[in-house]
Amino acid sequence: MALARPGQQISLLPSLLSHYNSLHGRGLRHSTVAHAATRQRGIALPGGLDSLGRIGNVVADEPISLQELRVRDVKEVSYVSRRRLTDDVGFDPDAVDEEGLPLVYNEAKITEFWRDRWGELASRWTTFAGITIPWLSRLATAVLRGRLEQEQVQLAKDAVRNFERLGATYIKIGQVLSVRPDVLPVPVMQELARLQDNITPFDTTAARAVVETDLGQPIDAIFSEFSERPIAAASLAQVYRARLRATGEEVAVKVQRPDALSTISKDLYVMRRAVVVYERLIRRFTAQTTDYQVLLSTFAEGLYTEMDFRNEGLNMLKMQEVLDASEFFDSSEIVIPKPFMPLSSRRVLVMEFIRGQKLASLPRAEIRALVEVGQTAFLVQLLDVGYLHADPHPGNLMKVTEGPNAGKLALLDFGLVAEVPAADREAMVSATIHLGNRDWNALIDDFIALGFLPGGSDRGRIIPVMDTVLSPYLRGGGAKAFNFQMLSQDLLNASLQIPFSVPPYMSLLARAVATLEGIALSGNPDYQMVAEAYPFVVRKVLRNSSSGSRMLLRDIVFDANGKVKPTRMSAILNAALGHVAEQTDGFVDFDAVPAEGAPLQDVLAFLLSPEARDLRPLLLQELVDGLELLGRDQLRRAYARLPTLAPRLPFLPALPAPPQPPVFVPGRGFMGLHEFVETAAPPLTRAEEIYLQSLTELARSLTGFDVSDLAPTMILQMVLTPSQQARELQGALSSASGIPGSSGVIAQMSRKAVDALAERFALRFGLSSDVLFPAMPALRSMLPSAL
Repeated sequence: MALARPGQQISLLPSLLSHYNSLHGRGLRHSTVAHAATRQRGIALPGGLDSLGRIGNVVADEPISLQELRVRDVKEVSYVSRRRLTDDVGFDPDAVDEEGLPLVYNEAKITEFWRDRWGELASRWTTFAGITIPWLSRLATAVLRGRLEQEQVQLAKDAVRNFERLGATYIKIGQVLSVRPDVLPVPVMQELARLQDNITPFDTTAARAVVETDLGQPIDAIFSEFSERPIAAASLAQVYRARLRATGEEVAVKVQRPDALSTISKDLYVMRRAVVVYERLIRRFTAQTTDYQVLLSTFAEGLYTEMDFRNEGLNMLKMQEVLDASEFFDSSEIVIPKPFMPLSSRRVLVMEFIRGQKLASLPRAEIRALVEVGQTAFLVQLLDVGYLHADPHPGNLMKVTEGPNAGKLALLDFGLVAEVPAADREAMVSATIHLGNRDWNALIDDFIALGFLPGGSDRGRIIPVMDTVLSPYLRGGGAKAFNFQMLSQDLLNASLQIPFSVPPYMSLLARAVATLEGIALSGNPDYQMVAEAYPFVVRKVLRNSSSGSRMLLRDIVFDANGKVKPTRMSAILNAALGHVAEQTDGFVDFDAVPAEGAPLQDVLAFLLSPEARDLRPLLLQELVDGLELLGRDQLRRAYARLPTLAPRLPFLPALPAPPQPPVFVPGRGFMGLHEFVETAAPPLTRAEEIYLQSLTELARSLTGFDVSDLAPTMILQMVLTPSQQARELQGALSSASGIPGSSGVIAQMSRKAVDALAERFALRFGLSSDVLFPAMPALRSMLPSAL
C-alpha cells in the first residue's frame, strides 16, 4: 500500500479489502461482509450504512484527490491555549527545529515540510500498515464468523499493544477513543483506558541527553540527585525525580521522547487523508455537517502544543492566577505544581514534586469528597474563568499524601489547556437553563451560538427530535438518569436526522466532561454531573449582572403568565446554598426541593448578600403579592366570623348581632364595614387561591413557618396599620439575618414592600397611598434608602 504523490488519488478501503483477500486466498464479497456485520450485536453503522459494500462503493467510486485536503488556520477556532505566543518574551512563532520542522502547529508550513519527503512518509505508512492490517484481518474474521462480541476484548487488548508500538500519536488517539461511547462499546473503552498509564519508558541515557542539550549544562551541575529510572511514563514524555543542587528542593523533571515532534507531525500529516474518507461517508449517509478535517486539526494542534513544555509551564502559572482571582472558588483547595521556568525548555519541564495517590485507587468516600472539589474547579474553569484543563484523565488527578497540602486534590499535566470565550461560557449556562425548562426554541438559539446547529436551521424539524432525544433525561420524561455516555449515543442517533455538527473545541471539552464523570461514578454510582453542577450554575446566573443573566433568571423562576413559580424559587434558593434534592431521576430538575433545605439564617443571609441582588426584586414582588392575597383572604375570613362573636346566654337563643360600626377612611370619610371589606378585600379568584397556597408552601419550605397559623385579627391589624407592619418586617429580618451592614438592604426591601402594599390598597379606594395613610411620609423617613 503506497501513499499517493501530489496529483494522484488515494483509495484506502479497496486496498485494505484487496490485502485481506490475498491473505485468505479468496475473494471477499461485500454482501458477505455486510450479512455478517448485521448479525453482530453492538455494531452500529450510521444510518443507511447497512452494507459494507455501500461503504466500499463510496470510497472506490469517488477516490480522494489530495487537492480535496484543506489547509486550515485553526488558531481562532480550536481554543487551544498557546501561552508562549503572549507570555514568553522573545519567543519566535516561526521557529523551526534542527530539521526545519515548525515548532508551532501550522498546517501550511507542515504540509510544505513533508511535501518533498515522500520516502519518509512511505516508510511510516508501511510501518502503520504492517501493524494494523493483520489486526484488521482478525477483526474481519471475527465479523465473518459472528464472534465479534466474544472477541472484542481481546481485539481491544491487541489494539492497545498496536497503539503503543505505533507511538505517541496513536496512543493519544487511543486515549481520546477511551472516552468515546459514540464510537466504541464500553468493554473496548475500558481496555483503551490502560493507555493512560502502562507506557513502555524510553532509555534514561537518551532522557539525560535531552536534558543536557536543552538546558546547556551537565545533569550534575543542575541536580544533586536524578533518579536512574522514570517514576512515570506517558505517551509524549516520562518523569524523573530529582533534587535541585542550588536550593535542595525536590522536583519532578518531565522529559520529552526523542524524535516525538517529527513522528507526530508525520503521523498527523498522513491521518488528514484518512479523515477525508470518513467525512465523505458521514455526509453521504447522515445529516451531520461536522467538519472532521477541522476536528482533526484541533486534535492535531492540541497534540502539537502539548509537546512544547515551556507552554505547559506557562499554562500552570496562568491556571493558578485565574483560580486565585475567581470569586466562585477557594484556590487553596487544590494543588497545582509550581514550574521552574528558568530550568524549562520546549522538551524539558522542571516542576515542584507532588507525592500523592491516584484518585481512582482511593476508597469511595475519599473519591466522592475530592471529586466534589474537582468538579467545582472544573466548572469554575469552564464557565467562570474560561481557562480549562482539557486532559483530566485519571492519572492527572491525585490526592496529596505528604506535606502541608496533604489530603488536597492535585491537578497535574497542563500540556493541553483550552481557552473558552465569554460568549461560549454564557451560551453553555443558557443552554443548561433552557434544557431544564424544556424551552426547545431557546435551546436551538443556544446550539446555534455554540456552533452545534447552522443559523438557518429548520426549527419545525429539529424541535420534535430534541424533544424525543432529551426529554427522557428530564423530570417526568421517563426518569432516565443522565449519563454522558448514554447521552452521547443518543445525540449520535439524532445526528442522522438533523444537521447537527461538532464544534472543534468540543473535542476538548467533551473528553474532560466524560473523564470527570467516569472518575466520579467510581466513587458514587448514582452520580449525575449536570444535577451536581446545578448549584454552581444558579450561583453563576445570580452573581452575573449582565442583561443576559437577568433574562435567564426570569426564564428559571417565571411561568408563561409572568408569575413566579414558588417551588422553583425554593429550589433555586436552596441550590444557591448547596442544598440539592437527592435521588432525583432527572438530568436537570429545577423543581426538586430538598427534603432538608438550607437553614432560615442561611437563606436570609444569602438573600441580603450582593450575590442575590438580581433575585431580590423577583422575591420582593412575590412577597408583596403574597401579603396582599393573604391580607385579602384573612380580612374576609375575619369579617365572616363577626356574627359568631356575639355573646350567648345559657338557655336563650342567640342574640342578634350588634350593629356594625362604620369605618373612617381618610379621603373618603365614613364607610359601612361591609362596603369597606368588599372594597379593600375583593374575593380571591380560584387562580389566586391556588397561587396563595403555593406561596404559603414556599414560605413554609424556606422558614418552617405556616402563615395560615396567624390569627385573622392579627392580619387585619397588619393591613390597617402598615407602619406597624413595616417595623415588624424590618425587625424580623434584622434579628434573623444577623449580618453586619445588611440594614440598608433590609430598609430598602421593607420600604418597597410597604409602598407597594399601600399603593395597591389605596387604589381600591381611588386614592393615593399618602392620602389613605397620612403617616406614610413620616414612615418613609424612618426607613433610609439602601446603600
